[in-house]
Amino acid sequence: MIRFDVASWIMGRLLVILGTLMLLPGAVSAFYREPEGVISFALTSLLTMVAGMFLVSRGHRDEPSNQEAFVVVVVGWGLVSLFGALPFMFQGIDPVSAVFESISGFSATGATVLNEHNAQGYYILNQTIAESSLAVQLAHAVEGLLISLATADPDLANRPLQGGAGMIGINAVLGLAGHMAIPEEPTYFGLLFWRSFSQLLGGMGIILLFVAIMPQLGVAGRQLFMAESVGPSKDTIVPRAKQTARLLWEIYMLLVGAEVVLLLMAGMPLYDSACTAFSSLATGGFSPRSDSIAFYASPLIEAVIVVFIIFGATSFPLHYKLIRGDFKSWLHDSELRFFLLILAIATIVLMFWGGLEGDFPGRLRLAAFQVVSFMGTCGFVNNADYDTWSSAAKLALIMVMLIGGCAGSTAGGIKVARLQICIKYALFEMRRMIHHKAVVQVRMGGKLVGEEILRSILFYSFFYLATFLVLSLALAMASAGQNEADVLAVISGIASCMSGVGPGFGILTFDWSAVSSAGKIIGSFAMFIGRLEVMPVILLLTPEFWRR
Repeated sequence: MIRFDVASWIMGRLLVILGTLMLLPGAVSAFYREPEGVISFALTSLLTMVAGMFLVSRGHRDEPSNQEAFVVVVVGWGLVSLFGALPFMFQGIDPVSAVFESISGFSATGATVLNEHNAQGYYILNQTIAESSLAVQLAHAVEGLLISLATADPDLANRPLQGGAGMIGINAVLGLAGHMAIPEEPTYFGLLFWRSFSQLLGGMGIILLFVAIMPQLGVAGRQLFMAESVGPSKDTIVPRAKQTARLLWEIYMLLVGAEVVLLLMAGMPLYDSACTAFSSLATGGFSPRSDSIAFYASPLIEAVIVVFIIFGATSFPLHYKLIRGDFKSWLHDSELRFFLLILAIATIVLMFWGGLEGDFPGRLRLAAFQVVSFMGTCGFVNNADYDTWSSAAKLALIMVMLIGGCAGSTAGGIKVARLQICIKYALFEMRRMIHHKAVVQVRMGGKLVGEEILRSILFYSFFYLATFLVLSLALAMASAGQNEADVLAVISGIASCMSGVGPGFGILTFDWSAVSSAGKIIGSFAMFIGRLEVMPVILLLTPEFWRR
């Protein structure tokens, strides 16, 4: 029997942490003089923490069972995505689009509904919608109140206020209000930072962050760690799940810091460097610029990003071994070598059959970046015209995005290890058809893959592809009529959402703004179920799960 009070306590703690973290993008909004952003994140932070404390008060602290851990992970991800959508809604985005944007962030997908930008290429919100938003109305009200007070009493600025922390001059308050006045051309640096920051949290897994920083969990952390971790192998670096989660996050943040420094050295502004690094290591793909990485037109910046996308799409336990000086593990890891082999083959296909223009180095640059970005399930683009490439190039990119990165990485997709095992199993079955008495033994990294693992991988692969086909049909039905998407756009859109890539082809080349609300709901579900690797969501939808 599932104890909902235990799940409630854990999810409540999770929301309290999320609400606290939301203060950071609020500070970014304050720095860039965005009062509507400050109000949005302050309200969201308050509501999220209040909801979290309510769940904690209704809950009970205890070790969750495996079933309860699955409930926490699936429902917890849903709650995080819903509360993460509030800043978008407070700034004027409709609820369906706001939830789509939030799920895209926490699932490290990068599909967006934003399509307007300013002269610097930064995403902005539609002015008509933004002016009618709750945050802007509140900001105008506060500004008007302060101006009215100052007008009614000219000596107000010289009159001190007695506060709990001492004497505070009202002129300082009015000065701050003047600094925070709504500019004629509003910016959205706080909101764009929140998009990338949510990918940073979702890439490694916000549940893993929770396990890493919550000392009260104890042994319970292992159930959450196993339920949250993705990939066919959930290797632990150290025996305790809490220590493993903390080490994974330390490696993650070390790589993020290194990328920020290198991007700064390559000429990218600090704000852009932080947002890009968050999205690269998370293999998310949100960029503050509407043309993504193509905006910078810099081979050096692209080279830095490619390296760190590969780091993000590679097993993090493998990074730990490398840090410990075990270089042989990197050199001899069969999954990593197969991953790099597929990258090389797909790059060659794009270079020679992709319809790319330019000389050999130019085609290599375009092809390599796009293949790494799509197979690493990041979704950055370095060419705004990639939708004009040949059908061979588009199909190759769809194939690599479905495969995805390595097990134990931040990348999505079916995973290279699963593909390897399926190929080896198929080859051994062919051999057994010829030699009836042959014993089927599939090995990965020199270790025998058990029959139970083989069954689970085949089972997962079937459900992944079946879900992909069903959702593709659903999106095609939802897009019938106005702005109808062609077959390639539909397939690329669902493949992109389930694998956590972001951009697709056709009307989904850069954003989902032209898609109907029904289509966005389908895309949101595809991102959600893809990030949780299908099975936990399907299990929760079966009556038997709740009867046990």
